[in-house]
Amino acid sequence: MDSDSATVDAAPLGRRERSKAAVRQRLLEAALAAFAEKGYRASTIDEIAERADVARATAFNHYPRKEDFLLELILKRRQGIREGLEEQLASPGQTVLDGIREVVRAAARSYEANPETNQAMMHAMLQSGVMATAGSHSTGLAFGRAVAVGQVRGEIRTDVDAYAIGNVLFDGCVGILYRWGLGEVELPLEQAFDTALDVVVTGISPR
Repeated sequence: MDSDSATVDAAPLGRRERSKAAVRQRLLEAALAAFAEKGYRASTIDEIAERADVARATAFNHYPRKEDFLLELILKRRQGIREGLEEQLASPGQTVLDGIREVVRAAARSYEANPETNQAMMHAMLQSGVMATAGSHSTGLAFGRAVAVGQVRGEIRTDVDAYAIGNVLFDGCVGILYRWGLGEVELPLEQAFDTALDVVVTGISPR
């Protein structure tokens, strides 16, 4: 869900582009390691460059600001969620709500696969303010489009605004992630997401 594509306009990347992509990935991994070990505010781009074994100027060329590391990380994750929703909607024999639930569960599993690092990343995003804005509108719209498809299929009430419900679904999951990043969620993340989804699904299922 968070993997990078190695193509541009469906064409394989050349050697130079692959090298740049590899450097960016090393820098991202070094940034996450620094944030997990020292915290976001105490980490510097100079230190991240040293961890990634690249020149200071190279690091600043790829990521001029410290929050740019976080911006790329959250944009990749949210792109993965949007792509996951599209795949689920195209899957035959599955309801829209089940598809949404599977995408959200997959996101939970990806975060909990490395909780210490991902919680450090979430904490850093809260401190920087990146998470509140990066890709939020487009991801909320993606949930809204999924709800609209469910309405057309007769799986979701038609007397509710699809995009308002999409934002409720997305915002609910983001809120849980906020608290999870601060260590305030005692339930497994997948279970916490399921609980929030159950409340919304009850309200939007056909009566």
